[in-house]
Amino acid sequence: MLTSFFSSRRMSDCSLYICFMIHFLVALDALVIVPFSSIMALAASVPASQSGYLTSVYAIAAALTCLMIKGSQDMTRERKRILFYLAGIAITTLITSMLDDFALLLLARIFTGVFGGALAVVNLNYLILMSDEKKKKKNTAILISAFPLALALGVPGLIMVSSGTHWQFGFQLLGMAFILSAFLFLFVHLTSPKSLPTPGYTRVTKQNTPISSLRNHKILLFSAALIFTAILSTFVVSTQYPVMLTINLDIPEKLLSLCYTISGLGSFVLIQYYARAKMSDLTVGKLIGLLSLIMAITVAMGFHTENVNLAALAFVIFIIVSSARTLILITELISALTPQDRVIIIGLQNSLQHFAVGLGGALGSLFVTSQADLSVDFSAMTYVAIALIACTPVLWKGKSLISFDKVNQTG
Repeated sequence: MLTSFFSSRRMSDCSLYICFMIHFLVALDALVIVPFSSIMALAASVPASQSGYLTSVYAIAAALTCLMIKGSQDMTRERKRILFYLAGIAITTLITSMLDDFALLLLARIFTGVFGGALAVVNLNYLILMSDEKKKKKNTAILISAFPLALALGVPGLIMVSSGTHWQFGFQLLGMAFILSAFLFLFVHLTSPKSLPTPGYTRVTKQNTPISSLRNHKILLFSAALIFTAILSTFVVSTQYPVMLTINLDIPEKLLSLCYTISGLGSFVLIQYYARAKMSDLTVGKLIGLLSLIMAITVAMGFHTENVNLAALAFVIFIIVSSARTLILITELISALTPQDRVIIIGLQNSLQHFAVGLGGALGSLFVTSQADLSVDFSAMTYVAIALIACTPVLWKGKSLISFDKVNQTG
C-alpha cells in the first residue's frame, strides 16, 4: 500500500521537499553562528573580539570541502553520501552544544563546515539528477532559495526559541532537525518503488563515475568569474549597510531586525517567481541588467541619505534584488551545463560563495574611513561597489561568446 502511495511523481515531490529542508538547515547552521558567536566566546571565557573565528573557520572549511567534493552521476551513491553527511553534521552540531572550551568549539565548527560544505554540494547534485529536463532549472532555483529563507525566518526563529535559555538549546534543536531530515530522507526512498527510476535518470547515467575536471576551461573560468563578482559585489555592500544604519543613522534594533526579515522573505518570493516563469536567455539578460541597475541606485541612495527610513528601505531593496540576481545567475549557469560539467560547477559555486563572502567583508572595511565625530564615511566604498555591481551584467553579456552545451542536447 505504501508502495502504491509513493508513486514516481509523489516520491519526486517528497524528495524535493526533503532536499529543500536539508539545504535550509545547512544554511541555518552556517548563519546562526553569527548572532550566537559573541555569546559562545564569552561563555568560553575568551574576549568577544575572537568570536569572528567561529564564523571564519566554518566558512574556510566549507569552502575547501566544496572544492574537493565532486558530485556523482550515481543516484544510489549520492543517497548514501547524503545520509552520511547528514549524520556527520548532526553529530558535530550536537557536540558543539556540549562544549565550553573555545579551542574545542573551533574544532567542532571546522568539522561542521566540512560536513556542511559536502552536504550542500551532494544535495544539490542529487536534486538535479532526480529532476527531469523540464524541471531542472525550477528545482534548482527553489533549492538555492533556501538560503534567504533561512536568513529571514530560520535565524530569528532559532534566536527566539533560544532566548531565556542558553545558546546550546539552539544547536540542540538544529542537531535534532538534521536527524529528523535524515529519517525522512531514508523513509521516502525505502518506501518508494525500487524498480521505478526517477525522471531523467537513465541507465547511462548510472554507469557514470564522478567527473574530475571540466572539458571546456573557458566555461570554468567564465562561470567562476561571474559567480564570484556577483557575490563579491553583494557582500562588499551588505556587510557595511548595517554598520551605516547603526553608526551613522542610529537605526532602532527592531527596525533593523525587521529589515532582515522582509529582505529575506522578499528574496525568497522573487526567486520562487523566477523558478516558475519561463524566460528566454534574452529576458534573463535584461532581468540581470535591471536588477544590477536597482542595486546601484539603492547603494547610491542608501549611503547618501540622512533619513533612516529611506536608508532602511534602500537596504531592504538591495538585499532582495542582489540575492535574486545571484540565485538567478547560479541557476542559469548550472542548468545550461552538461551533467559532466555541472558537478564541477556545483562544488565550485559553493566554494566561491564562501570565499567571496569573506573577501567582500574585508574590502568593504578597507574602503571606509572613520570621521572625527565617530561617524563613518562610505563614499569610496560606494564607488567601488557600483563598479563591481556593473561587472556582472557586462560579464553576462559575454556569455554569448562562449559555447555552453545544453544539457538536453547531451541526453
